[in-house]
Amino acid sequence: MNLGIFAFTATTIIFTGLAILLYLVMRLRKPRSAELPKRYWRIIWVVMLGGLVYTAIAERFALAWRAWAYNPERTFHTIFLGAEVENYLFIALVSLVVSLATLLYARREDRKRQ
Repeated sequence: MNLGIFAFTATTIIFTGLAILLYLVMRLRKPRSAELPKRYWRIIWVVMLGGLVYTAIAERFALAWRAWAYNPERTFHTIFLGAEVENYLFIALVSLVVSLATLLYARREDRKRQ
């Protein structure tokens, strides 16, 4: 299966999308146990924004120093603030998924101790 320029974006959306879909299904099945307080969502937004800022800085240097490169046949080959556009999508979605999983697991463990 050759997705062409959509390969990186498609794999990002498929793998993070499955985790986000799992969270949404869990919210529908057990709304009280999967619901996160508003303060947790603030933490998630801070983590996502921090990751995006870090990506903008680190990717610029990594690409300039040729530490790695992206295949233009598999990406949109569009640079924004020093990084491929797909990288920002990747960082935002992965940090969302990891933050959700961490906070939900921490809440679950706290409830076990009570």
